[in-house]
Amino acid sequence: MKIGAVGLGNRIAHVFHELSQINKNAELISYVDPLPIGKEYAEKHNFFPSKNYSNLKEMLNNEKLDLLMVGSPNHLHLEHIKVGLNSGIKIFAEKPIVVDEDQSFELAKLLGEFGHNEVLVGLVLRYSQHARSVRELIKTNVLGNIISIEASEHIMPWHGGFFMRNWRRKEKFSGGFMLEKCCHDLDFYNMIVGCRPIKVASFGGRNSFIPKNSPSDNLEEFSKYNLFGWESEKKVFDSDADIVDHQVAIIEYENGATLAFHTNMRVPDEFRRFAVIGTNGMVEGDFVRGFLKAHDQKNNIVLDEDYGAAFGASKGHYGADNLMLQDINNHLLNSSIKLPVGVKDCIEAGIVAMKIDESRKTGKIIDLTNSWNKLDEEMKNRNE
Repeated sequence: MKIGAVGLGNRIAHVFHELSQINKNAELISYVDPLPIGKEYAEKHNFFPSKNYSNLKEMLNNEKLDLLMVGSPNHLHLEHIKVGLNSGIKIFAEKPIVVDEDQSFELAKLLGEFGHNEVLVGLVLRYSQHARSVRELIKTNVLGNIISIEASEHIMPWHGGFFMRNWRRKEKFSGGFMLEKCCHDLDFYNMIVGCRPIKVASFGGRNSFIPKNSPSDNLEEFSKYNLFGWESEKKVFDSDADIVDHQVAIIEYENGATLAFHTNMRVPDEFRRFAVIGTNGMVEGDFVRGFLKAHDQKNNIVLDEDYGAAFGASKGHYGADNLMLQDINNHLLNSSIKLPVGVKDCIEAGIVAMKIDESRKTGKIIDLTNSWNKLDEEMKNRNE
């Protein structure tokens, strides 16, 4: 399996390494990236490709690849996906798949022309053991109809400091923090509810990573992540970032279910937890701390699992990276094997994140009806 990468950062380097441990025939033979910050990781694991091309079209014209991995900055994903599709190559793209609604609709047109199965996405939470167990609870009607969800995604100060210094600090490159960091979560809850969000509202801002909160001694806690590469900078609390460092959102779904979601990028003891309440029972869990527990309506425990803490036994998105690459490898070898998440799901989760930020910026409750109608029309017109 010959693979090329456009955007060879640490994330794509890690994704390929996970795949290479599962499929010994996988080879990363070429890449496009003027500043491949994944080089150190790749060399450490003995797979850094020898061929470096100046642009994607040149690489695809000169190499016979089985898979293109897209790990470029988010605002470039659509351009690289378009080139890949026109070259007739299967694509794995990191999330978020695009950065705004116009790109979402343009991608929908491409999917109608080339087919949804030609683009695989890195929405890794859907591959997690938590997601697999929750899907089984839904399938067996343990939860019943979903009524409401309380959820969060919080990250530690060093991770927040990374966002303040990396290219992701700029909305024009990342699409914003809610889109870049939390589209996983929004997709996970879309899966649980089983339908699209219809209304969103949100508040948030940058109130933590600001100059007056800068520590008086040193910034080691906030800058220990070895950061270099494209558009990076050293400043943390006085960064030129335009993303938020905390945000809350409320969502109403088409079936009447509701979600309250909270994210913060400066949490000393981070967690990423959820509580899903249905008519038959409930399930609560934490991706970071590893637990998943479900009760029926009579408060009987019907599931009680510990999948390993994120900073203990389970690495790589709580073990989900490995599970994702196992599934993707099986799918690449046998296309009849279905994946738990697709590119359309990624577009939908992205639009929800975009509309949440629109609400935060405008102070209005945002109705998504027109967005869904346009998305469906774009796909319908092209025989989706």
